Amino acid sequence: MNPRTHRRPNKTFQALAASVLAWAGPAHCAPPASAWSWSEVWSDPGMDTLLFALTALFWLVTHVWALVVVWAEARATRSAAAGTAAKKETP
Repeated sequence: MNPRTHRRPNKTFQALAASVLAWAGPAHCAPPASAWSWSEVWSDPGMDTLLFALTALFWLVTHVWALVVVWAEARATRSAAAGTAAKKETP
């Protein structure tokens, strides 16, 4: 199936686009120059320290959370195994 047989070329749009492109200079077509770039941000000397600190913080939080979950689970199963009911929470 040829898509050109089902589509009529739009000469008005083509003429409008050609006139707009002819009117707009090369400066209008170029992307704007930005004041900063991501490559400069990631190559900053302090970025290594920041990424290391964020990694250490993530490691600390996840491991402390895992220890709290394991402690709570052990406490819940220990009280059930000893035959004593867990204390009821007070709102």
